[in-house]
Amino acid sequence: MLAIFKREFKSYFQTLVGPIAIDIILVFGLLFFWIYNLMNGYSDLANTLYSMCMYGFTFAIPVLSMRCFADEKRNKSDQLLFTAPVSIGQIVIGKFLALAAVVAIPVALFCVLPPIMGIFGTVPYKWDYVMILGVLLYALMIIAISMFMSSLTESATIAAVFSILVTFLGMVLGSFYSNIGNEKVATVLSAVYDFGSRLITLLNGSFDITAVAYMLTVTALFLFLTTQSIQKRRYTVSKENASVGMYSAIMTVVMVVVVVFVNLAASQIPEKYRIIDVTNNGAYSLTDAAKEVASSTSDEISIYLMGTQEQYEAYTYTQTIVDNIKMFQRYSGKISYEFIDLETRPNFAQDYTTDTVSTYDAIVYDKSTNRTKVIALEDFLVLETDYQTYQQNITGYDVEGELAQAIQYVQLTEDKLVKAYTLTGHNETAFETSFTDVIAKANVSTEDLTLYTADAVPDDCSLLIINYPQTDLKADEVDKIKSYIDKGGNILAIFGYVGDADMTNFNTVLAYYGITNSAQLVYEEDAEHYYAYPLTNGGLANGQLLPVVNSSSEITKGVGSINAPILAVYATGLSYNADATDTTYTEILTTSDQASLLSFAADGSYQFSDKGTQVVGLEADKTLADGTTSTCIVYSSCNIFNETVDTWTGGANLALFSNTFTSMIALDSTFVSIPAEYMNTSISYSTKAMSTIKIVWWIVIIAILASGIVVFAKRRHM
Repeated sequence: MLAIFKREFKSYFQTLVGPIAIDIILVFGLLFFWIYNLMNGYSDLANTLYSMCMYGFTFAIPVLSMRCFADEKRNKSDQLLFTAPVSIGQIVIGKFLALAAVVAIPVALFCVLPPIMGIFGTVPYKWDYVMILGVLLYALMIIAISMFMSSLTESATIAAVFSILVTFLGMVLGSFYSNIGNEKVATVLSAVYDFGSRLITLLNGSFDITAVAYMLTVTALFLFLTTQSIQKRRYTVSKENASVGMYSAIMTVVMVVVVVFVNLAASQIPEKYRIIDVTNNGAYSLTDAAKEVASSTSDEISIYLMGTQEQYEAYTYTQTIVDNIKMFQRYSGKISYEFIDLETRPNFAQDYTTDTVSTYDAIVYDKSTNRTKVIALEDFLVLETDYQTYQQNITGYDVEGELAQAIQYVQLTEDKLVKAYTLTGHNETAFETSFTDVIAKANVSTEDLTLYTADAVPDDCSLLIINYPQTDLKADEVDKIKSYIDKGGNILAIFGYVGDADMTNFNTVLAYYGITNSAQLVYEEDAEHYYAYPLTNGGLANGQLLPVVNSSSEITKGVGSINAPILAVYATGLSYNADATDTTYTEILTTSDQASLLSFAADGSYQFSDKGTQVVGLEADKTLADGTTSTCIVYSSCNIFNETVDTWTGGANLALFSNTFTSMIALDSTFVSIPAEYMNTSISYSTKAMSTIKIVWWIVIIAILASGIVVFAKRRHM
């Protein structure tokens, strides 16, 4: 067998067949790598490899394999096979390995692409190399099919045409099976003849054992059929023709049964063991937190998907919703889902919610509590606006987080609901989407509170949020807030520098906790503790603080490192009564000892206070008369919880908000909050880098072809 392998492998390079086949694959690979990765900045090779398989392998492998047996049959040299001192099976395997070795050459060259891309950005190496392995498995399957076609005919051209046809149809027919009226027939056809979906499975970041089993068993089946095809011809003139033919037929049936059994057995493996997630963001597996939510679900949860199965399968982002629900089901037998055709059941949602529900929205319902949570499609997606085209692009998914939050929320009984109120009426700033998502995922409902028209802070208020008031509170509002504090209420106060605005009453609320707001701008002179580049035109860089984070506080868990700094823009200095016996203070964010307070006079002049450490984030725990505790956490930077600022910190400010908020709400149960999963970031290449990569790739292509021509020419003149 080794001798056959060596002879066959050399033969592909003694003619131009091998170099041409390799170059076809490399040319298609370069074309799609240029389009998807270099031009569009994709950090993974999924689209490149799929397109290369669709077009490069579809033509190159049949061309490479077409003469494998057809030429020997036409030239009658196949008679040597019948007298060879090795079995027909060994001959087939030897030829197969030779073809596989030739195809492995361009596949191996694709292995250098991830490190090259890694020079310019973040690359999902594990995903990329699993995809390359999947492509190799696919190539082996196509080689086996092409060899079988070659064994059936004396014409290499006919063998190539039929191989191309079978390969191409195997790639595209899967998308047409769903149009068949009979679902069972469609399922059977897809299980038997659908190359494309198996390849996609191995390219989309999930290493699925069923796809691997399919490709390996189909490869083995066609190698067996090739052996039987040649074996049959070997014994055509034998007296034992009938018995050999019967044996061949029986063994073929047995092989088909084995292939079917192996694939069925692979499909019965539980998904949590069958599918290995190789994406960087865990797109095909649940986080430990989500697994906890699913496994701890005690009620029967029904998830109604507004749309038909076909509608959800039409787009990757809607199919992702279904895939995530299935992942939750792996860890819980209490979760079910159902597609709702809104054309035939237009009033379905009215039985569960008064909210307006559209196609692709989801309704999560708990029959035990009769609670419902509607998740809009846009809540499942992380969208980013392209301000050049004013179109929204999907940059990530929040399916896992939204489902986990909804499943927890609908299981809550009325006595466990938590509500936060946001003070309004003083030109306060509203939280942006990513921050309101943190509140929602903590299963806390929020409501605006105009306190000067209310009798008091509502009794069901677990947390009063005061977010950057720019005009002062009224005196009666202060009295109502003090009454709320005396009942054990908690306050989250975010404010900042407001110039000459009189905030006496607001500062009175802080003073109730022994906190003093200087109302003067913090000016940092330690270069390591401010962001030197002004974030706004005419901005004061020294006011863009990179504060020192108190790492001993649970509130600052996971933030404050070099890779996750906190940015506090235009903060005022805080102080507190350290001698107070009824209040405990914890400094959360402070400046360096080179900071001072900057004050401005009416005539435009300014002056600095003495240098020293300034506090810009503080927690005060006040012990009340009845022994309970009221907590107030203050941040004296108005933009500390702003999406633009948070983007600069890579999510550190959002993490600080999440830690702060969840530490202040009184929950009877522990709720899990799961952040959104972002898709792989794009990679930008310089024009020079793109040109260099393209030139080197073309040099490789030309070198392979040139070496083939040289070898071929030498043999012609021998």
